[in-house]
Amino acid sequence: MQSFHLKQCSAYADDILITARTKQTMIDTIEKLKNISLQFGLIESENKTKNIKCKKKENHLEGLTVDNMHINKVRSFSYLGTIVNGSNTLEEEIRE
Repeated sequence: MQSFHLKQCSAYADDILITARTKQTMIDTIEKLKNISLQFGLIESENKTKNIKCKKKENHLEGLTVDNMHINKVRSFSYLGTIVNGSNTLEEEIRE
């Protein structure tokens, strides 16, 4: 029997990267992180939170809404100095 991880969280200081296989898993993970963070008095920054969908062919930018927080969808973003993009390629990183 194979086991497939539905989500993975990576964190360094105040930067957190959540990788999920499905939209619902992403929403559930963000909600759980938000609830746990609130217990410690921490809140997420809506304008710093980004959403990216990794696919070879992705044309439209559709955001994500979790607990009344809108998360903008972007084509690429920088995480710990590395450029992450939706096509999962290195060309943009190499140009930088």
